[in-house]
Amino acid sequence: MYSQSGGAQYRQATRPENDLLTVFAEAFDRDASGTDFSIPAIIAHEVGHQLLLRHPKLADRLAGRLSLASEEILASVLGAIIAPTQVDRDHLLAKAGFELTRFGVSPTVAVERLNN
Repeated sequence: MYSQSGGAQYRQATRPENDLLTVFAEAFDRDASGTDFSIPAIIAHEVGHQLLLRHPKLADRLAGRLSLASEEILASVLGAIIAPTQVDRDHLLAKAGFELTRFGVSPTVAVERLNN
């Protein structure tokens, strides 16, 4: 099924063991292209969302304080930390940088923030 969501979606349930990760057909198309996000990178980004909502220290500190755009940036950064390959980490950090520039942050400042 195609969703136009980017490839996957994390959905939080009432209990962690019932959380759902849906991987859509786009993920397989992107993975096959060789120049787009791999399935492991897509999944790492979605796990980043899960960590933001489920990790005790992160969830407590960020609850109700993140915009959707900020959550996307942080999910990409967390995904880059856990991604299995350097290429996946680079793609996820580039995604976070792109999102920062959409906030009006200059590309130079975005790179500095992501490297620190």
